[in-house]
Amino acid sequence: MYDTYNEEGRKAWIKNMHERELTINSRGDTERVPYPVCNPPIFGSEIKRPELTTYEDGLEWNKQAKEHADKALNFNQEYAKRIIEPLGDKVYIINLSDLHWGHHDVDYNFLDSMLKTVENTPDTYCTFGWNILDASIPSQFPDGVMWSGQTTQEQVYTFADKIQSLWKKNKILSAIGSGSCHEGWTKKRAGWQIYRELFGDTDIPLLENGGYLDIQVGQEIYRTAHFHKLKYWSSLNKAHGGLRALDRVADAEIVFTSHHHFASVDQTTKYNPPFDKQVAIIASGTAKLNDTWQRDNFGTEGEPCGQGIMLWKNCHQFQVIYDFKVGAELMK
Repeated sequence: MYDTYNEEGRKAWIKNMHERELTINSRGDTERVPYPVCNPPIFGSEIKRPELTTYEDGLEWNKQAKEHADKALNFNQEYAKRIIEPLGDKVYIINLSDLHWGHHDVDYNFLDSMLKTVENTPDTYCTFGWNILDASIPSQFPDGVMWSGQTTQEQVYTFADKIQSLWKKNKILSAIGSGSCHEGWTKKRAGWQIYRELFGDTDIPLLENGGYLDIQVGQEIYRTAHFHKLKYWSSLNKAHGGLRALDRVADAEIVFTSHHHFASVDQTTKYNPPFDKQVAIIASGTAKLNDTWQRDNFGTEGEPCGQGIMLWKNCHQFQVIYDFKVGAELMK
């Protein structure tokens, strides 16, 4: 958490960070109001393809087709903001990722305990970081359906029931809705957008991989960046990917990440002359605690997920939490 050293510089950095326009991608776009999730096109409502013979015809068609796809097919956004008015002086946010719901290797007592902690602990919220479901499909891995205790359809509709329960209590801040594994395989191979099924009738923001979520707690605003996969992963330092993301791709102070089934939290100071700033990395493990994939690839079991962070409302400070049970005790 912040100390008194260079406090004026720290305040100036925070003020500058949240008043300037945020560049959110390589095109130079700045933050925008997130658009609502759109329903898929109704049969017969598809746009009609014209006879294209000139450049002008092609240009007009490309614009129309892109607009149609944005409204009918795309549901991810690069930026969103959530406002929380806590009952106490702080909130607790747990990073839920790599749950692999439906897989035989999952510790379901552990997973259920974590979900109940989010649902029943005051001022406690979660963010989902992809691979919620195992969702193996035969066209990606022909023997994949034998690894899971539930079919992909059963995984989708049973866990959607839990998402509805958490959403009705306003417990979910956001989710990552893009990625190339598990749920992404189903979209790639079968065209079934699983995240539309899970979140389509809620107002939960679905972020692109690397998207930003501003979390306002009282009057304090915390800028967070959300990743499932990061290319800066290191086997020597499990928080390395998030720290390098802050140097290279993420204009944030808190990074949520996952994917490798290694759990880690880190909180440190980054010096950007003339100011320094506190940063935090929340790298989530997995609910696959009997993880045969992890054992085959790394010689170890999966590490428990549920890493989180506490954010204060009356001053700009935060504290990382490794064990979700410890965080729940602190929130009582």
